[in-house]
Amino acid sequence: MKLVVVPIVSLLACVESGPGPQGKKVDPTYIQSHLVSAVPADIERFDLALDGVTYVGNKVDKTRVPPGQPVTITHYWKVDRPIGDRWRVFSQLRGPPNTADYMNLVASDMQAGHGPATWQAGEIIEDIQTITIRPDWRSPEASVVIGLIEIGKHGTLDRMNVEGPRTRDRAIVARVLEIDLARAPAPKGSVYVQRAMGAIVIDGAAGDPGWAGVQQAELVPAEGAGGEPTGKAVGKLAWDDENLYAWVSVTDNDITTPYKNQDDPLWKGDCVELFIDADNNRAGYVELQVNPHNATFDSWFETTRAKPGDEAWDSGMVTAVKLRGSADAADSGDIGWDAEIAIPWAAVLGNNDNMKVRLPPEVGDRFRLNVVRVDRKSGNAKDVWASSWNRITMSDFHALDRMVVAVFADKTGSIIPQAKDPNAPATGSGSGGSTLLPKPVPAQVTTALHAMQGTIELEVQPTSVRFADADLDDAQLEAFLKLAFARDKQTKLVLRVSRGVPDTRPASLASLAKSLGFANPSVIAGPPAAGSGSARGPAEANPGSGSGAAKPAVGSGSGSGSAKPAAGSGSAKPAAGSAAGSGSARGPAEANPGTGSAAKRSE
Repeated sequence: MKLVVVPIVSLLACVESGPGPQGKKVDPTYIQSHLVSAVPADIERFDLALDGVTYVGNKVDKTRVPPGQPVTITHYWKVDRPIGDRWRVFSQLRGPPNTADYMNLVASDMQAGHGPATWQAGEIIEDIQTITIRPDWRSPEASVVIGLIEIGKHGTLDRMNVEGPRTRDRAIVARVLEIDLARAPAPKGSVYVQRAMGAIVIDGAAGDPGWAGVQQAELVPAEGAGGEPTGKAVGKLAWDDENLYAWVSVTDNDITTPYKNQDDPLWKGDCVELFIDADNNRAGYVELQVNPHNATFDSWFETTRAKPGDEAWDSGMVTAVKLRGSADAADSGDIGWDAEIAIPWAAVLGNNDNMKVRLPPEVGDRFRLNVVRVDRKSGNAKDVWASSWNRITMSDFHALDRMVVAVFADKTGSIIPQAKDPNAPATGSGSGGSTLLPKPVPAQVTTALHAMQGTIELEVQPTSVRFADADLDDAQLEAFLKLAFARDKQTKLVLRVSRGVPDTRPASLASLAKSLGFANPSVIAGPPAAGSGSARGPAEANPGSGSGAAKPAVGSGSGSGSAKPAAGSGSAKPAAGSAAGSGSARGPAEANPGTGSAAKRSE
């Protein structure tokens, strides 16, 4: 999906598109259920008077939201008297000034079904509005702006006037949301590999708690295939301190492959392939394959495929397959098959123990890789299709320049490394200790920030800085100052120093402010001025409405599982593999069996 981004120069240049809500049918019982008798006690009060109506306030289900995710804000209006049929509700989502982040929001059900023309004196209107943040939102904040405007008109002066705290340009800044950019959707050509939420048992089902919350991505047809594979394929990745995990689910009404032995040419039948270039140098990579019989193939390429791969190399991967059909019999009612794989971290090095890569990876580290599905048709070995995460050509499944960038994320999906507690005990091999999540800037602070005009005054205390009745630690202060400077680069900063503050602290904070762009912050000794922590100017300084606060799962049926020994174990490779669903092992069954399958280690 392509999005048209319209740069917003200022609020005064902004218009509301369209003549108002049209054509949306809303159930009358819904409308009646949201004409409430009283305003809930848990809302944030505004009590802003317009001409005949009052914006009482709102509540939100969250104040921190990633791009691409929804947030619900519930507005409350009180009708003092009918205001006629001239007006409609408008609402927008705005980023900070001089950014392109902007959304003109569609009418909610109450706005469409019970607009201002139907408002009656005494009504209290509960207006529930769900907003999905644009996936490509890039600012750390978003302001929800709402108000009334004349139908068919679009300018600022066409809005019903409203004045008071948290208003600007005849509109209400209803909420300032913190946008969690660390959990934004992966950009094109990238995938985020989420840390497993718990243990993962290789049984082909991907039903373990470890897979919880891990998102899947669809594979796209290869160029030059002359058609598409039979049915779709989706895949997802996860990781922990021991393994990289992959799960691929294939829809296929013609599952076919004659290959049942390890290191058979699995690519000549239906199979799933993974290519991993762990050090991102586009030279030296591993190729791993598994097919519907749970036969496996692995190879290490020292440079590129121009030099034959080392098929004697053994990855030690553990695999399991669940079949929804049969890989042997034609016309057997095939539906598809799923493959689950655990890849030991040592395997991504291939035969190059000197590869410069951190194992296990840390949050934010990057590999290059691709997931490929090969689909062949029964009775015709030349009738082949393929699909992959990042589009490949039929002439080269190994294309190193067409791999996706895989960024390792934490359990929340964030790719931003968190500050480490140096005193915390190590949590596992390569973990480097536990991590602490930084505290977000309080909502009242970001809300108050956007009521500032010209000067921001902070109260410096011995171990914190106070603003808007909230104490900020140094990390929060730095985040706050970045927001303030991004909002208005002409903002003046005053540091008012309380008693007992070490002499070096004001100078240190002033130096921090300068490094973030503030010109010559003022340092003043003495108690806070009246109204400290708010704008120095009119008591009802209005907030800027152009600002705000602050990556692949199905599975059923029967199958078999296998595992391969680590390289150098001295174990021989197995002979014949098991037929799908037989549960017989190609070697001693040593791994945990899953329902209808057996995860096995090939000896």
